[in-house]
Amino acid sequence: MLISKIELNQICVDLENTRVIDQLTLAINQGEFVAILGANGTGKTTLLKVILGLLPMAHGSIAMNSDNVGYVPQRLPLQGGVPISVMEYVSTGLRVKKVNSFWINKTESKLIQQALKTVGLLDIKNSNLFNLSGGQQRRVMIARALVSNPGILLLDEPTAGIDSDSQESLKEVLEAYKKNLKTIILVTHELEVLEPLVDRVVVLGTNTKGSVIYDGKLPIPKHLYSIAHHSHEDSVNSKSILGMNNS
Repeated sequence: MLISKIELNQICVDLENTRVIDQLTLAINQGEFVAILGANGTGKTTLLKVILGLLPMAHGSIAMNSDNVGYVPQRLPLQGGVPISVMEYVSTGLRVKKVNSFWINKTESKLIQQALKTVGLLDIKNSNLFNLSGGQQRRVMIARALVSNPGILLLDEPTAGIDSDSQESLKEVLEAYKKNLKTIILVTHELEVLEPLVDRVVVLGTNTKGSVIYDGKLPIPKHLYSIAHHSHEDSVNSKSILGMNNS
C-alpha cells in the first residue's frame, strides 16, 4: 500500500487580488517522482511555494508526513554582491534560521562535502559561487537542497538553461535519491533526460485557474499537447515534454 506523503485539499491561492490556483486537490505518495506541467501562468511555481509555506492560501489545507523539505528554485536567490563560497552556500541548507552565519562546524562540514560529492562538485568546494557556470550553480543549489537529507524534494525548472552533461548529472543524482524512497516534485517544461524517472504527470490548466486537468502516466493525451507545451519553442523538443521520446 502506498503511503501518502503530501495531501493538498481544495487549495485556493490569490495573488494581487487574482485567483491563480482554484480548488486544487492532489495526493502524492511516498517515493513518487511527480512532474507538474502546464503553460506559463498556470500556477506551477506558485504551487511549490505554497507547499513550502512561502505563500499563503486563501482556502484549503496541506498535510505532509515530513517537515524536512528540500527546494531547488529556478535561480540563485543571491546574485553578485558579497562573494560566497560553494561550501558556505550549501551550509545554509543546514541552518535556514541562521541566514547571516556561515561558520561551519565539523559535523556540518562532513554533510556538506557529502552533498557536494553527490553532485560531483567536491573539488570546487572553496570556489566563489558566482564564478561558476550556470550548470555548476544549479548543481550547487541541488547540493544545498539535499544536504539535510530531506524526505521531500521540490525542483523548479532544474534543467532550464544547462547543458546536456549537466542534465545527465542531475538525472544520476535524482535517480539515486529516488531509490531511497524519497518523494520528488518537479516543475518543468522539459522532461527530456528526466523522463525515465517520472512516475506520474500532473498538468495544470490554462483556463481553469491552476486546477488539475490531467493526473496520470505518460504519454499525455493528445488533446492536452498545447496546454503542456513549452512557451520557448526553439529551446525544447515537444516530444520530450509529452513523454513521446520512444514513439
